[in-house]
Order: sequence, then C-alpha cells, then structure tokens
Amino acid sequence: MIQSKITVGDKVITADQFPEAAALTKVSEDGIRTTYYDNEYISNLLTENRVGRFLLLSQSARSFADCELEIRRTGIPVLMMTLAKNSDMVRTRQEDRHWRTGDVCLSLFPEEDIVVNHCRAGGTFELFNIVLTEPVVRQLAERHPEALNPFCKDFERNESIAYTPPGTQANRKLLRLFQDIEDCNEMGNYAEKYLETQILDCLSMMINSVNESDDTFSPVNLVLSDKVHEAREIMTTQYQNPPSLHQLATMVGTNECTLKSAFKQEFGETVFQCLFDHRMSLAVNYLKDTSWPIAEIGLLLGYEYQSHFCTAFRRKYGMSPTDFRESCGYSVK
Repeated sequence: MIQSKITVGDKVITADQFPEAAALTKVSEDGIRTTYYDNEYISNLLTENRVGRFLLLSQSARSFADCELEIRRTGIPVLMMTLAKNSDMVRTRQEDRHWRTGDVCLSLFPEEDIVVNHCRAGGTFELFNIVLTEPVVRQLAERHPEALNPFCKDFERNESIAYTPPGTQANRKLLRLFQDIEDCNEMGNYAEKYLETQILDCLSMMINSVNESDDTFSPVNLVLSDKVHEAREIMTTQYQNPPSLHQLATMVGTNECTLKSAFKQEFGETVFQCLFDHRMSLAVNYLKDTSWPIAEIGLLLGYEYQSHFCTAFRRKYGMSPTDFRESCGYSVK
C-alpha cells in the first residue's frame, strides 16, 4: 500500500484531505493502474504495470510551490532499479540523494519504507522503477546464487539499502534497456518472456556497476547464465537425438563460441561432456532396474550401435555394461 502527504512550510496535507486522488485512480483493460492527483501545490501521476513476476512503476510530478512530498510504502520487501528520466530534486531515505536526469540506482527496501521528495517551485521529476519482490529475487537466486544471494541476505536486515553511489549515470546500453522495458507492452504475447530477459540484462549491468566492472560479462551476466541453463536442459531432455552445437546455440539465442565458454564456466564441463554424463547416468539406472537387452538400452540413449554404447560405458566406468550388471548381482540372458 502507498500513502502520501505534502508538507508546505508548517502545513501538512494528507491524502485523505484531497479525496480527488481516489476518484482519479483507475485500472485499464490491460491491468495498468494509474493514480493522479493535482492540487495547488503539486501534480503527481503514479503508474503501476505488472507484467508476469515484475512490477514497472513510473512516477512523474510537477511542484507549484516549495514543498515536500512524502511517500510511505508498506508491503513486501523489494529490490528496485530506478532511472531518473527527467529530474532535478533531492530525495531522502537514509541519505540525501540529488537525482539528476540520467541517474540510476539499485536499491533494496524493507516492509515499510518512507521517502521524502524535496521539491522546488516549478520543479519536475520523472522516475521509472523496475521492481522485483523478495520472493522473485529468491526464486531467481536458485539459478543465480552467486549474484543474488547477497540481496537475499540483505532482505533479512529489514532496512533501506542503496547499492549504487549517488550521481551514478546510466550508459547508453543501460538507458536503452530501461526504455525497452518501459515499452514492453508493445510486445503483446511475448512481453513477459522478453521483459524477463531485458530485466536480467539490466540487473546484470547494475550489479556490475556496483562492482565497478566495465565488462558486462564479468562478474555477472544473468541473461547468459539463463541461456546456458536452458542449453543444458535441452541436451538432457533431447539426449536421444541431441542438436549440434550450432543448432543448440541458435535455439538459446547465442553463438557457438559464447555458448562453449559460458557453459564450461557455469558447469565446469563442456556441452557434450554434460550429454555424455547424463546418458551414462541413465544407463546405470536402466542396467540396475530393468532387464532390457544391452542393445535396446543403447538405442534408448541415442547410440545406434551396441558397440558404441559399450565403448562409451567402458570409458566412463571402466567395465562393460554386462560386467556392470553382473557386479549388481544378476545377469540377463
């Protein structure tokens, strides 16, 4: 829930004192929620757009007097990426941060958070926020623990944390990513998948900025990590007739060279070593738990010839499939 109030000198105006705000809250057919209020001191528009697991939050305001706009948010803790699209104002949380156009910030907010916008007469500000709730961050951390577990731990501190130093400016790529994410509704049915890719790319760049890294592939590239996990899933589900490396790279949206190096870095083995290990793991289960002939098991695993399967199995375990079965206490005639 979001509540706001305006302070002008010694005068305090709360949201319930300008009830027109409630009348000007509406939800469009595509689920976009807008809240607008306008009085003699400030005009403010808040837009909330939920796409899949993510919330896109835009705020634009114009002040007609020197005033303070306080916004109190209560609810689930969130990790937020913010871009100042058009701004020249001071915002206070635990520290004063002078937001200027092009500034970006990666921040974490607890269950209850208060932010005070110090507005000057005639001033404007426009902020665009990408919001990831704590459950979403923890869900993403299951696949990207090294990059995201630190944020999961910080949620337990129950305090506001700004990871990005004040005055951090977005580069061209980051600005383009923010714009693409803001325009995601134009993608139609593809918006959710496209948005997740763009947000992970944006988050990678923000984390790298905090880590003072100029290389978007180091130390964190969440999008590339997702691609190699998808590649491994493809190889372990299509093991009977696996794609070539070129086909696999095309399927996950990268090139062979990048896929090879990223896969080895992520899993400590090559793509085809992963395929080989998966096949051999299945072979052990089939040999122990079924009475199927050796040749049939080889075919099930994608080996056209029994001899090729036996050679592969011996390379992995140092014995033939038949010897392995006998070592388990029985043989198949």
